[in-house]
Amino acid sequence: MINLNDLEEVKKSIQEDDLVVMLFSDLGCNVCLAITPDLDEMAQRYPLAKFMTADVEVIKALVGEHLIFVYPTIVVFAQGKETKRFERVFSMDDIEATIDRYYHMIF
Repeated sequence: MINLNDLEEVKKSIQEDDLVVMLFSDLGCNVCLAITPDLDEMAQRYPLAKFMTADVEVIKALVGEHLIFVYPTIVVFAQGKETKRFERVFSMDDIEATIDRYYHMIF
């Protein structure tokens, strides 16, 4: 996964990449750290999708820009649009099913 440290990098990726899976987290979030290896594995299975993470404590503007109020929040963006959001309690299977669906529609 690519770690983004700037709001403009986040915006650029969402707009330019066809399929983005973005983990909005906080370095102090143990759940965020625990799911990162699972997302890394998914990134291997879906090589044309961009898997990224952004620390909301570093980029505070993300709270208002993407309405991030809990950690972890995973948002799937397809062709610049938010298509699905997973917050706090979710299944990694549900995330992968969403990614798989959009991956096969786009690519």
